[in-house]
Parts: sequence; C-alpha cells; structure tokens
Amino acid sequence: MPEPLITTVAMGPHVAALTCRINGRVHAVINTRARSDPRIRTEAAVALIGAGMDAGRTLGAIDGVRR
Repeated sequence: MPEPLITTVAMGPHVAALTCRINGRVHAVINTRARSDPRIRTEAAVALIGAGMDAGRTLGAIDGVRR
C-alpha cells in the first residue's frame, strides 16, 4: 500500500478531518485545532483509522499536529 499523504489546515471548530482515497492512496487533511482540542483530536484519529490508515501512522500524524 502506498504511503498516505497527510496535511494540516485550519478548518474551523466543526470539522476534525477529511479523508479520501485517490488511486489507492489515502489522502487526509487534519484540522489544526487537533493541537488543542481533545474532541477534534479524537474525531480526527477515528476518521484516519476509518479511512484505512494504520494506528501507528495515525497516532504519529496526530502527534505531529500537536507540535
């Protein structure tokens, strides 16, 4: 499976993450509010795992947003 492409963007208080699959590759956009809001962070993690990303990479991506 190809490496997922992960980006962070300020998306407001109501969207945790957007995910899609393009040519078999997972693309994810994580809300920068995951840095400070535990609810957004949890919802973003669930969205990434639901899109097929493994848990280790998901936790790494969420941790990267927090830095």
